Amino acid sequence: MPDSIVADSNPDAPVMVRPMRDDDAEAAAHLLRAAYGTPDGAAIATTGGPDLPLSAGRIRRWRQNSAAAWIAEVRGHGPVGAVFAVVEPEAAWFAGLGVEPNFRGAGVGAALTDRAVEFLAASGRPVTGMEVAPAAVGAAGVYARRGFRPADLTVRLRGTAAYLGAPVEPNSWRELACSDLDDQTPGREPTLAARVRSQPHSAASYVLIGPDVRLLCDPDPLIPAAGGSLDLRLVMASVPRDQGTDEWVRAAARSALVRGLSSVDVDLALADGVLLRRLLTLGLAPSASTVRLVRDQDAYVGWRCRNGPVGRWSF
Repeated sequence: MPDSIVADSNPDAPVMVRPMRDDDAEAAAHLLRAAYGTPDGAAIATTGGPDLPLSAGRIRRWRQNSAAAWIAEVRGHGPVGAVFAVVEPEAAWFAGLGVEPNFRGAGVGAALTDRAVEFLAASGRPVTGMEVAPAAVGAAGVYARRGFRPADLTVRLRGTAAYLGAPVEPNSWRELACSDLDDQTPGREPTLAARVRSQPHSAASYVLIGPDVRLLCDPDPLIPAAGGSLDLRLVMASVPRDQGTDEWVRAAARSALVRGLSSVDVDLALADGVLLRRLLTLGLAPSASTVRLVRDQDAYVGWRCRNGPVGRWSF
């Protein structure tokens, strides 16, 4: 793919999309703070107000966790938009799209969307999609013209680690650094390393291994309102829906506390009502929500059935 594209066929078009660089972090943070600072543009809607500070460090983390990220520039004004893309084993998606308010309606969002869609299509994954805040679905005309339709609503659940972290069975859980995963290790699931390597995560991530459950744990200290959080993603498809849920939630909470993190976060599709009710009963509570839009509803449903209910389709 070319390093940059213009928003239309005119070589003098004012909007240009290019790959995000590390030195774009401060400018990207500034424009996304502006983009998400109004009700109709908020990408992170939480019960107590936004608690995900859009600092340069946050942008670098998003970029590190992404397969690709782009900046939109307007000549004479510098960066005015950004978007991030992730490629997983069966799904490719993008999120975090934001446009500086003064440049909405100028084709910036459409140019970023087109670049992301081009990237997703080239990945060859059967599921391609995106996530937006409920308030941003008003821009659905842009997405619908590119084949995206609402498919699901996800909710981010957050729990206090000290409340959730009851004692767990001794020696029933262990941690493994992502860098130590090896497909050839005797007794280890041959797909575990491949799955973990394909999931977006930070250098501090590790796998929490217990009976029938593998959790990709991503320590995130950049959420001060939560006292730092441990972001959970399921790696293997089996998900206990009975008392086993209590066990992996407790194990994750204890792991968070050891690292000085105060909270545990889990993303869950609302369609997974049984597990959602169990997590709410355990003391987790909704803190944010997003709408999933996909290009192939049948492929999305099949992917969800194969990969289990807990996943991470947002930043």
